[in-house]
Amino acid sequence: MNASRNFVFSIGLAGLSGLATGLAFPPARWSWLVWVGLVPLLESITHPSRLRDVFWLGILAGYIFFLLTLYPLISADSWMGWAVEGSDQFWARLTRQWWMLRILWLSLALWGSLFWGLWALLVRMLSQAGRWYRVWLVPSLWILVPEWLRAQTTWGFQWAFLGNATADWPAIRQTAALGGTLFVSGFVVLVNVGVADGLQLWPKRLRWQSLLLVAAVMGLVVWWGSTPMRRLPSETRVRAAFIQQHQPVYQPGDFSAAGLDRTYLSGIQHALDQGAQLVVLPESIVFGSVSLDGTRSASQPQETLRQPDALIQQFQPLLTNLESTVVLGTNTVEHGQDYNSLIAWNGRGLVGWYHKRRLVPFAEYQPWKVPGLLRGASQYAQGQGSQLIRSGELVLGGLICQEVLFPSLARASVRDGATVLISAGNDGVFMNPAVAQVEADAARLLAVETGRYIIRAMKIGVSAIIDPTGRELAHSRFDEIALRVAEVAPQRALTAYVRFGDWIVWCALIVVLGCGFLQLRCGSRGPAPNRSAQR
Repeated sequence: MNASRNFVFSIGLAGLSGLATGLAFPPARWSWLVWVGLVPLLESITHPSRLRDVFWLGILAGYIFFLLTLYPLISADSWMGWAVEGSDQFWARLTRQWWMLRILWLSLALWGSLFWGLWALLVRMLSQAGRWYRVWLVPSLWILVPEWLRAQTTWGFQWAFLGNATADWPAIRQTAALGGTLFVSGFVVLVNVGVADGLQLWPKRLRWQSLLLVAAVMGLVVWWGSTPMRRLPSETRVRAAFIQQHQPVYQPGDFSAAGLDRTYLSGIQHALDQGAQLVVLPESIVFGSVSLDGTRSASQPQETLRQPDALIQQFQPLLTNLESTVVLGTNTVEHGQDYNSLIAWNGRGLVGWYHKRRLVPFAEYQPWKVPGLLRGASQYAQGQGSQLIRSGELVLGGLICQEVLFPSLARASVRDGATVLISAGNDGVFMNPAVAQVEADAARLLAVETGRYIIRAMKIGVSAIIDPTGRELAHSRFDEIALRVAEVAPQRALTAYVRFGDWIVWCALIVVLGCGFLQLRCGSRGPAPNRSAQR
């Protein structure tokens, strides 16, 4: 009966752990909880005698966590894009999306929880109470299993990594320059281990060594992150602007003959009047598609196909400074294929474009070859390579919408020569503003990871100009009309993360294998003798 009560208590601790870590992320965003959220789970998995019970405790905590963190994504059930269709088609699609998003929510939450269960099982199997290597083992297993491996099996999205919850902690987020968000997540778990060991210090008196080690690492990280960053090069300073109009519903008269949302023309003029040399506009502000090479799309109506010259004629009178550049997001057609793109103009004309590289599953492409799940048969082609855009002294690396959740894309652009990153999107696809906040937090860490300024323009969402330390020089709220201007500087130095990528994954694997070897050696020697009995 006592064992049964202990297991019920362990279930309560595991549920509390999933709830606490989930509340560290938007919409609650009580980020301080991330530093203690795993402590109840670490305590709960020490009690059950059966390993399968440990596995189920991890699944329970993970399922609650993912139910909370993935829930905002189902708010895209009413998004229809630029679809032109009858009432019956509209309601049929709306119903299909409502059901599919909820099925995906529950399914992906269950899938993610399996990795939490595997993590809990491996922690229990490979660590022993009082062993100093538990300090390194637990964070290493977390990096490998619930985050890296889980992301690899869910289309690469870095959604709800524990490190993302540290965006508001300046001294901590600087460590992303060393090993990316995974490195920060490992540090977060290390702190949780320290807290868990600290709570058990007095009754067991065997964990002061690990507690001291955790405290030393914490002090080193905080000191390093708090040290003023080296002076950013200031030989070239460029005034950049983003424009956010927050207009979810359109009427036919809101668009010019070239298909452009008219409200942005006055915004561009105001930004240029304030000395902006680079103006970044959101995506989805042009009705229809722009043909970059004169070819037609097989899936788009001919009457909504635009030519670049028509848009250039609208921008040309504004760009009296020939070096000033305007970047906006729109659907494009090239070689007869549809793309989600950024296109850029200066006073001389079209200067370049960027096609989205990582498409959204079930919305921009169907990963399982089941047409019509969410948006129907319309599909985008995938962009290839960094596709850098030159704007005066700046070399721009592009990101569209959720691509801020794929650090490998920005890392590749920076390695290829990008000196500033631009990001355009429309988080209004999701009615829940928590999605916009998740991507805004990811963008701040991405700026640190790459050591680059990032200019983000959202049609609806959180727009910002972010410096290489993750500080927002200017930003907007989810629900406001905003035009902000700030200075950015081209950066050419490469961070350790840009140079070496996810090296922390390999280090974590070495630690786990080493701890597994030590565990096997301890097991082969048999149980340690009871010295008190020998006396």
